[in-house]
Amino acid sequence: MNKRMKRLSLFLLCAVLSLGVYLYIGMVVTPKNIKDSGGQLYYRGMGFLAEPENSLDVMVYGNSDVYSGFSPAVLFDKFGFTAYGSGRPKQNMNNVNKLLQQTLRKQQPKLAVLETDCFYSKSGVQMDTSNILFAPFVYHSRWKELKTRDFHDFPSRTETVDLNKGYIPSKIVCEAKYKKNYMGNPNAKPKAIPKENEKHIRSFIEKCKQENIPLLLVELPSPSSWNYAKHNAVKELAKQYDVEFIDMNIPTDEFCVDLKKDFRDNGNHMNTFGAAKSTEYIGQYIKDKYSHCMIDKRGKKDYEAWDDVVDYYNRHTKL
Repeated sequence: MNKRMKRLSLFLLCAVLSLGVYLYIGMVVTPKNIKDSGGQLYYRGMGFLAEPENSLDVMVYGNSDVYSGFSPAVLFDKFGFTAYGSGRPKQNMNNVNKLLQQTLRKQQPKLAVLETDCFYSKSGVQMDTSNILFAPFVYHSRWKELKTRDFHDFPSRTETVDLNKGYIPSKIVCEAKYKKNYMGNPNAKPKAIPKENEKHIRSFIEKCKQENIPLLLVELPSPSSWNYAKHNAVKELAKQYDVEFIDMNIPTDEFCVDLKKDFRDNGNHMNTFGAAKSTEYIGQYIKDKYSHCMIDKRGKKDYEAWDDVVDYYNRHTKL
């Protein structure tokens, strides 16, 4: 073996060893369950993997509006429907489709709810907080609290049940600095959905139809990012694909957002009070429109654990 080949072999060996060490460090600092520091970030939107097989009636997909504005505990408490909110920060439709595929490996939901704010999220590469390659950067602060098990256990999303079911409560109240007519002109020209996103939306809709899962499009209250131009575009898309669409930014006799009390950060994300209102409205809509496939599971055998979910929610949201 000549010197050139020896140098190349040595370089490759060093590269492989370096990558191995890096991946091991990533595994060590990655939260091993949802209760670890950083666990909410790592497992966010993926907790349905730990749910009993075919136990979820409703799956809700979208970005941070979902984990801020939809509470599965409230849905079960008021209507007896089991649900999980698969929302993640700045989530795009490409990632939503991946979550749907993962859902169907273990669940056959009776209804899929897609929060439409992510229709306008960029489809570019995002830092995936669930990818071990990014773990040394995302979870580096965990060095302070590492336990022995962190050095030999692998992260598992199938072992620790998330009592919040994807929801992240916040009792912060921050008045939204927006006018009541923040939606703008009802006759606004539809704002085009990016073509890449539309392709992924079409795939999501087709997959739901293939699996015989009804689809409901929902836009949760979001004065900071939503308007009639986007509403009109989604309305056209919903009509095109013959799916239901409700926009909770448009006041009705049944629901009207309170700009003074329902948000935690100036109209971007809802707080606990706003989320409870939104969830009850969605729950009533589901009860009215999908009663043929929904069963009230309150007090039913095999669903006693959901009483713990409601109790946990009440204890952590009580003023």
